[in-house]
Amino acid sequence: MKRGAVVGIAAGAAAALIIGGSLVWWLLNRAPSAEDAARSYLNALAAGDFEAIEAMRATRLDAEAERILAESFRGAESFVADPRIEEIRSAQDTTSVRASAEIAGDRHDIVFVLAEDGAGWTLTGDYLASLEASAVLSATGELIGDSVWVSGALAPAGSDLALLPAEYRLEAAPRGLLSGTNSVALSNDEPSTVVLEASITPEAGTMAQEQIDAYAAACAQPAAAVPADCGLRVPWAADLASLTSVAFRIDKSPALVLSPDLRSFAATDGAVVATATGTTRQGSTGSFTYRADDWALRGSVSFAGDEMLLAVD
Repeated sequence: MKRGAVVGIAAGAAAALIIGGSLVWWLLNRAPSAEDAARSYLNALAAGDFEAIEAMRATRLDAEAERILAESFRGAESFVADPRIEEIRSAQDTTSVRASAEIAGDRHDIVFVLAEDGAGWTLTGDYLASLEASAVLSATGELIGDSVWVSGALAPAGSDLALLPAEYRLEAAPRGLLSGTNSVALSNDEPSTVVLEASITPEAGTMAQEQIDAYAAACAQPAAAVPADCGLRVPWAADLASLTSVAFRIDKSPALVLSPDLRSFAATDGAVVATATGTTRQGSTGSFTYRADDWALRGSVSFAGDEMLLAVD
């Protein structure tokens, strides 16, 4: 009798062990719930884990919008904090989630929809935030530049940008040539519009002068004719019947000044010496030297992408 009792207890323990093992297997292999998926998305937002979010997205934007979405989020000023699920509503194969999180110190709603496709839960619907950003010149109030920096992404100004909830640093472009920064806390509870006030930086003037110096140096290369679009006037026809070549020496490069509205420039007070060689009216070879102390270059200024462009008239 005593031996049988021992055997019975052992058999019961084995049965309990088998049942417990089945429960562990079921817990490890059951499909995640909509709430699990919602928490995974919110945790990825908080961790700045773009790859995890990317794996949950059901649809894609066009290639340029995808670049902006990824680069801006990876370079975000800060990510959401203390995310909480506030409400979950399920209907057929979709689940609507209303959550909240702190973004840049303030609490914002984050709403999204999850769809069950048989393999798991995916983000669908309007889960992205909307931002329109542009820059105006503080001196005139006029729009300037065709792009803005949204954290790590150069994006078109004045366009509706689709971004993930986060805090983003906005900068006027070209960065370093135009000043003007701000930060925006974005969620998809409402669209955001930001207008940056920009002004020219000292570095921009320096770089513009360097461009003009390089352009002037290219204009002053030896040539068979006086180069066009260089502001150079060589009166060789007063002394030569025909021109064979002309050589230049720059004594002072034109000094550049940008207009207050940053739409044009004037580079003035340059000094250049030109030596023209050719055939004289008597039929011999001759060389004549001319000097100008009012050499000037003028043109337009534009800001495209992350560049400042000077176009000589």
